[in-house]
Amino acid sequence: MSEDNKDKDFDFIKEHIVVKKKKKYKKWMIPFLMTIIMAILFGIIAAVTFCISEPQFYKLLHKEEETITPVSFPSDEQEEDTIVDSEGNNDNPDDTGSETQSGNHDNDTVEDEPDSVVVDPEPVIVEKTIAADVEDFTKMYDEIKSVCYDANKSLVKVNSIKNDTVWFDDPIETTVVSSGLVIANNTKNLLILVSLDRIKDASSIKIEFAKDITVDAVVHDYDSDTNLAVLAVSLADIPEIFLQSITVATLGESYSISVGNPVIALGSPNGYPQSMEIGWITSKGSTISIIDNKLDLFNTNLEDNENGDGVIVNLKGEVIGLITRTLKENLNENISTVIGISRMKQIIAQMANQSPRIYFGVKAEDMTQTALLSNDALNGIYVTKVEEKSPAYIAGIMSGDIIMKVNDQLIATTSNFNAVILKFKPKDEITVTIKRTTASGKEMDLNITLSKRGK
Repeated sequence: MSEDNKDKDFDFIKEHIVVKKKKKYKKWMIPFLMTIIMAILFGIIAAVTFCISEPQFYKLLHKEEETITPVSFPSDEQEEDTIVDSEGNNDNPDDTGSETQSGNHDNDTVEDEPDSVVVDPEPVIVEKTIAADVEDFTKMYDEIKSVCYDANKSLVKVNSIKNDTVWFDDPIETTVVSSGLVIANNTKNLLILVSLDRIKDASSIKIEFAKDITVDAVVHDYDSDTNLAVLAVSLADIPEIFLQSITVATLGESYSISVGNPVIALGSPNGYPQSMEIGWITSKGSTISIIDNKLDLFNTNLEDNENGDGVIVNLKGEVIGLITRTLKENLNENISTVIGISRMKQIIAQMANQSPRIYFGVKAEDMTQTALLSNDALNGIYVTKVEEKSPAYIAGIMSGDIIMKVNDQLIATTSNFNAVILKFKPKDEITVTIKRTTASGKEMDLNITLSKRGK
């Protein structure tokens, strides 16, 4: 068989593969759609990853750049402060000075003013009676409970744990329970005001938000004279659910309080945490001198308790006073005593901001016009005590001296004196004009270098 015939015989098995023609748009449509879908998925994953990781990276990269919001409280008008002009005249003729609860001084520097005629106000006669029943009484107390509920959001339970040993060196752990007042959130820490003696020498301090849920606290700053301390709790350590339920306390003002005003005691007024008592103000106007300052005190009809502490709030829920167990003298030793909040705001703010406090080194009292005239002085405050080794002591100020001027600023009251020296900084040198109440009656200028006050 020839070669040509062979090829012809097998022609029937030859195949031709024909490529199926597709429309052009189908060639790029599927890859295009897949690209879009992948891009969307990538974007979603990237966004979620960024939201989760960004706060952590920010904290890591800005760890040393964190800013702390300084704490400040609105100042209250000090109605009792005397304004003295450059001639030493009192711009407030009705303000003749006041005595503190510690009594008269030697050398008759502070005397009682002659009795003045007091005209009693006309009695108010209520002719209309208002019918009230038990339901009205219940509603009234419901309103009070509502005030307490809101105010209690600013109070926390403080557990101060002390490790000690007893016989044969056996370890023992004791817990002192008290209450604390939330005074600020500085964006890094929650700051809590407590009684210093409750947390002093503690091995650890824990803030209890709920049963078995506690957070560690550290001492931020403290002030021995007022027996107060500020604790700091890291915001990062507080569970979010509890942090949302905490509010910073509203500090009211205590200058305008009156005898008979209803008040509420919260915290641990009867020694038990989260307790509450209702009463009213029974007396006001007493003061107590501390180093370089003076504090206002008022009393309530609430039972005094040696283990009690906490705050006094008005019917608006504003804190108007701090219950004290240490700043008492003979006149109010066994009655409920409260420090007025107005003069305390500055001290609390200094502790919250860890600000250096000026140290001059004297305790002083206001003087009556009679006492000033008997010492041939137009203005001044009477020094009752000079702290040993203090700037005032080193400069030569003595008990019994009258401080009349700081630099060119006339001094009329202890509050005025405190406000003046707080304008200076540690190591500043000031000139203080004093008058001796001894027989010499000498007036002299003393140069005093202020120092930083210890705690």
